[in-house]
Amino acid sequence: MIVANLKKEENIIEYIIYMRQIQDILRANNFDISKIEELIINRYDVAENQKTEIRQWYSNLIIEIKNQKLETSGDIKEIKSLIEDLTLLNEKLLNTRGELKHKELFRWAESNIIEYRKLSRAGEISDVEVCINAIQSLLLLRLKKEPISDETAQAMQTFSNILANLALEWHDRNKETINR
Repeated sequence: MIVANLKKEENIIEYIIYMRQIQDILRANNFDISKIEELIINRYDVAENQKTEIRQWYSNLIIEIKNQKLETSGDIKEIKSLIEDLTLLNEKLLNTRGELKHKELFRWAESNIIEYRKLSRAGEISDVEVCINAIQSLLLLRLKKEPISDETAQAMQTFSNILANLALEWHDRNKETINR
């Protein structure tokens, strides 16, 4: 909850990836709040009333995942909606006259997006979601201490660049509504 709120405020892409990781952690622990308490909540060095709030946040997220029938995979509606918003923003920026920076970043990333879509069998998801999935995969590889080729690192950098620009644009356009 604390980390999620900070990430949502600071970088919407990091928030999406973080929330995906939390969903996966909940699934891996069979939505058992006592395991989540042991693994995560008890490690927070905060007052007991804050731990209660954190516990409630995780419990609510568990309920949300179960209500949306996402026990095995998928994103909660909030995350899907944010990805859709970012996809629309990406399209808007690509179609805006004078928006040279984003168009250039996309041009650099486009062939990598096409290639990653093929390799990952991503199908009909948006370019933005392809980039998010790729960065999330990169983070998993790093956690596993797997080697990453220079070519992959360069491709991932193009994804990171376009997502960073989208995050800045999204934040500028949504300052007033963040964390409401």
